[in-house]
Amino acid sequence: MGLLNLGTASADDETRTVRIALDLPYAPMEFERPDGRLEGFDIALGDALCRIAELECQWVVQAWDGIVAGLMARKYDVILSAMAITPERLRRFRIVGPYLQLASAWFVPVAGGIDRIAPETLSGRAIGVQRGTVHDRYVTQTYGEVADIKRYRSVMDIQFDLDAHRLDGAFVTRVVGQHMFNTSTARYRTIAPAQPIDQGMGIALRKDEIQLAEKLGAALTEFRSSPAYDALAARWIETEPARP
Repeated sequence: MGLLNLGTASADDETRTVRIALDLPYAPMEFERPDGRLEGFDIALGDALCRIAELECQWVVQAWDGIVAGLMARKYDVILSAMAITPERLRRFRIVGPYLQLASAWFVPVAGGIDRIAPETLSGRAIGVQRGTVHDRYVTQTYGEVADIKRYRSVMDIQFDLDAHRLDGAFVTRVVGQHMFNTSTARYRTIAPAQPIDQGMGIALRKDEIQLAEKLGAALTEFRSSPAYDALAARWIETEPARP
């Protein structure tokens, strides 16, 4: 599949091009190589599903804080970008999946003095989350009255402030934090939450996209039962149980 700039394709074309939105960077789920190629688990999964379903597909890069609005405005047809399944999203969208189960985790500097997560240890602490995510909602609901929550447009922005000691910790998808934070100059420890905060990763479509959802669902069922799915997970998601 190719990379599409917003507004260059029409869903009214005789042969429909299915436009799939994703947020970059969110390695190892999705990221862009220096030569412009898109790679990661979600990229390979999307390519495989479109091939199995015999769909013509193109990727659309969209910042996370506007990704839902873009879907509802019909700027694209699908969101495949490590979107966590929640009861609210199940009510609002047609969800295909789950296609992967990913844990969340706290990332705190080793020398920062936080050795467990509790209201008293986070009191007055600056905690980074990506705006509009399940992590944002969880931290706000659970620790919003005691912690100083800093909301960022991307995980990369969180990494910058962690490395600059402007944050006391962050709460993100564990495999993403391990990939991005632990390759930076500072060192962090991970602390798992007491329980999962979502129902796995899903593919989101508008409620009226019944036929497209059925095609993608059938393709996902076929692909997930094949050795290719396990090989994909082994390549990109080394520390997580892949199957939901």
